[in-house]
Amino acid sequence: MLGLHILVAIGLAAFAKTLTPLGVLAAFVLVHVALRLSADLLGLRRYVRRLELGVSFAAWFVLEVIKASLDVARIVLAPRVDPQPAVVALQLREPDERVATLLGCLLTLTPGTLALDYAANSGTMYIHAIDARDADDVRDGVREIETRLLAWLHAGDPAAARAGGDEA
Repeated sequence: MLGLHILVAIGLAAFAKTLTPLGVLAAFVLVHVALRLSADLLGLRRYVRRLELGVSFAAWFVLEVIKASLDVARIVLAPRVDPQPAVVALQLREPDERVATLLGCLLTLTPGTLALDYAANSGTMYIHAIDARDADDVRDGVREIETRLLAWLHAGDPAAARAGGDEA
């Protein structure tokens, strides 16, 4: 559905003679608004919800990476900061290897953290943090990423909503 959404946006931008990246983005937003208004009529509520949560997640994650980059820079450049690296174990809410892989990739992209291993039999992920003075803070940060990721992945899924996976 996303491919069709993009194609319609490109076609609309070409029709309006604004076939530039900004023109395609504006057309994409315009098509999204039209889909949002007619989501129930066209049966596209789940797609619209997933797209909105995906964009929201991406924007939030970019800000988190920027904040983590500043924290790592502070640790490296400040002469009096004594980092305490540690490996922290976290029991994942959803012991699915696909979700664990996505979460591990996101953690590894975030400066100062690295997903080391995932024990599929217990659903435990092991995370290395550059500064883990308080392991609960590290767990809370990872839990926030996991919560937002699961909300995006399970958007509009009735089975996940019944199981309590749809938190947004």
